[in-house]
Amino acid sequence: MKKIIVALLMVISIGAVAQNKSQEKKIKYFVEAATKEFSLDAKQSKELLDARSAYIIVFMAVQEQLKSGKVSQEDKPKKMNEVNKKFNDVFSRITDKPLSELQPFFGRMREELQNI
Repeated sequence: MKKIIVALLMVISIGAVAQNKSQEKKIKYFVEAATKEFSLDAKQSKELLDARSAYIIVFMAVQEQLKSGKVSQEDKPKKMNEVNKKFNDVFSRITDKPLSELQPFFGRMREELQNI
């Protein structure tokens, strides 16, 4: 019985690590693309990395709350809009671009990140 529990915990841990690695890879890709596209300096790039990492953590937490029933399907759009708005405001400030100019980049990243 102990071996089964230990094996199950290892499988869960490996899955979590793999998911974290995948998210880290996507975060890094996003930040590198933004750094290049918007000619960000090292400080801005680091700030964006921190902001994107925080965004993904909160995004994943909302997804977990949705799965567990703590957030209803009706409340999901409101929650996601809050999370997205916070990140968009930070990204807009870092790049010194209005959201309207960032939308093409976001659209391209949505597509590209699906293949990462």
